[in-house]
Amino acid sequence: MKKQVVLVKWWEAKENYKDFYDFLEKQEFNPYKEVKKRWNRNMWETLGEDYEVLEIPIFDKYFADYKSWKIMFEKVFPFLNGDVIFVWHSMWAIFLAKYFDEENNSELLEQTKKIILVAPPFKDIEWDVLWTFNFKNTNFKKLKNIQEKIIIFWSKDDFVVPFNDIKDYRKVLSKAEYKIFEKYWHFLWEEVPEIIEEIKKIL
Repeated sequence: MKKQVVLVKWWEAKENYKDFYDFLEKQEFNPYKEVKKRWNRNMWETLGEDYEVLEIPIFDKYFADYKSWKIMFEKVFPFLNGDVIFVWHSMWAIFLAKYFDEENNSELLEQTKKIILVAPPFKDIEWDVLWTFNFKNTNFKKLKNIQEKIIIFWSKDDFVVPFNDIKDYRKVLSKAEYKIFEKYWHFLWEEVPEIIEEIKKIL
């Protein structure tokens, strides 16, 4: 049975139509632009035949709406085989942390080997808001109960999520594992071999 890696791609979610329209107005269009490769877009190749990569589509990906993302996330559940690694980045990383902290899903917990959060925000930042992705609970009871399954990747020079957010995670998840780097920015590179190596170490 293959190990399953469940992932989604990175994006910047907006909280309302005005922000969304402003975002679109500022976008440059080039029909010949080559799509940039990133570590989480070519996992099928880098992980090899022992892994099955499942990617979740999100139709409203530019809106940080927890309820709608939850609907799409749960559509992957029937395809899980009990040997699952979640590798989620940025906004999706906090969505996943919020889901495990607020939802009652013991079956998903049993199937989950590891939860790898890459550059996860913890709270609103000056130039962006998490809207419904903000944590609702303040005791983080459920998240604390599974913190030994969690690995958090962070870079000190992240230009999107402040590095100080890691202090908030460490207060809540003192027993989680933290991988700190100097120059990975917001992990938007074509290759991040340390993430692939970490996945392959998981039995």
